[in-house]
Amino acid sequence: MVGKRLRRWLHRAAVAAKEVGERDHLPGLATVGRVPAAAGGTDPSVGPAEFAGALLTVARDGDLALREAVLDGLGTAAAPWWLAVDKALRQRWWSTSHWSRRLAADLADGEVDELRLVVAGCHHNGRIREAAAVRLADRTHPAAAAVLALRACDWVAEVRQQARTVVEGWPAVPDGPALTTLAELAFALRGRHEGTWLAERVDQILRDLPARQREPLLSARDRTTRRAAYRAAIAADQLSLDRLTTTAVSDGDLPIRTMCAQAAVRAAADPAQLHAMLASRTAQVRAEALQALIVRGESAVAEAALPDRHPLVRETAQAALRRAGSDPAEHYRRLATAQAPEPGVIAGLGETGAADDADVVARWLSHPRARARMEAIRALRRLGVTRPVELVPMLRDDSAAVTRQAVTTLRREPGAVERPVLEALLAAGNAPHVRFAGYRLLTTGEDAWQRMAVNLRLLDDADERLRASAQADLTAWLDNEAATTYDAPSRDRAAELDSLIEGTRPVLGEHRARLLRFHAGLETAG
Repeated sequence: MVGKRLRRWLHRAAVAAKEVGERDHLPGLATVGRVPAAAGGTDPSVGPAEFAGALLTVARDGDLALREAVLDGLGTAAAPWWLAVDKALRQRWWSTSHWSRRLAADLADGEVDELRLVVAGCHHNGRIREAAAVRLADRTHPAAAAVLALRACDWVAEVRQQARTVVEGWPAVPDGPALTTLAELAFALRGRHEGTWLAERVDQILRDLPARQREPLLSARDRTTRRAAYRAAIAADQLSLDRLTTTAVSDGDLPIRTMCAQAAVRAAADPAQLHAMLASRTAQVRAEALQALIVRGESAVAEAALPDRHPLVRETAQAALRRAGSDPAEHYRRLATAQAPEPGVIAGLGETGAADDADVVARWLSHPRARARMEAIRALRRLGVTRPVELVPMLRDDSAAVTRQAVTTLRREPGAVERPVLEALLAAGNAPHVRFAGYRLLTTGEDAWQRMAVNLRLLDDADERLRASAQADLTAWLDNEAATTYDAPSRDRAAELDSLIEGTRPVLGEHRARLLRFHAGLETAG
């Protein structure tokens, strides 16, 4: 019930509605068209500002069926849409002074339907927001829960306290979509100055919920809500081991897979259930299951996990073998002699081996799988071995990932590859990733004038990535390095730079062209 103080203010505001010649500036009901159908925020062609105007029109002038349809659409909206609509409504309410005063009278003593309470809860005037929060106390629609969540984090203390009083005073926690909406908004608002209270309150609600009421939140669209629901369900021991295992293996969210894996490991009595988790696509899950099986004495699983594709799992397996007195590098050496070993074998030998293993690793630079070739280059780097002669052919690999790894290694030794070889990589007929590899290596090292010449040549290249990289690198050099480049270019290089700068002047612009000429020691043109 609206308190006396607030009712007096609402009455004073309402009296002026008959006396002040105010007009509302809203679109006509006949012009809002498809906008009310966008209430759920799923139509990308309708923005929050446009929707807010149409929403106020429907709330004021729409018939009961239309208002209920829009209200139900709002009940399906996600938290980001609610935040945007709340902001847009506060701005749009400034154009509806006359209806604001009429609404004040209704909030004081009259009957106000749910959609009008929802839009009143997003009014720019704090007293109207406060009155709306009072009147929403007995409403259970998801849209009502959304507005109460927004107002529980309001910047005005009176509004905030009233909404929190309503939430605290619910005789029963809202069920289904209303609770899901409340939770989604609570976690979306957590970062606001006054947002902590509601998020903590929802966390407490989730912890106290029976399993039946928590179930819809376990499949909520919002990841933060789902994570909170899973945390609460696990803490309450409400998820079966089968469900924990299934979720750990197949859920789409990494933190949820991880917490379910950890819970399943704690709850598993049968090793077969842990073995099932070794098939998870999440490394954290596989590592948790592997560690649990090792603790239970199943040492064979550690050796089987040595070739895993993820370093976290490999590290767990390697540590177990070391504790058992075995050298994981020996296992990797044996596995690496197989025909086309798994990429994890090559990576593992790089992690545990020595420089003497470089020949074994280098053999697999020609592995049929790109992932394995990439791991071979990385393994050589970990072993401290650089072999330019063997790596240069990798710069033309069909896989961009392999080429990137080769570039990463070769950039550590500028000059290790002859310039004509790199120029050939940059030729226009090569694959884009091969050309980019040549570019990165040509612009590595201390030869600032070679770097400048390469960048200038690429300013009008057909490859957008190379053009953008050349532009950015020239800018970075002018801003950060030009003033401390003391060596002058050779006579031939200076002539080349002169020609390139003049040829790209339209792209460079006059200012940058003059700067480049100055730093290169060239006479100012024109």
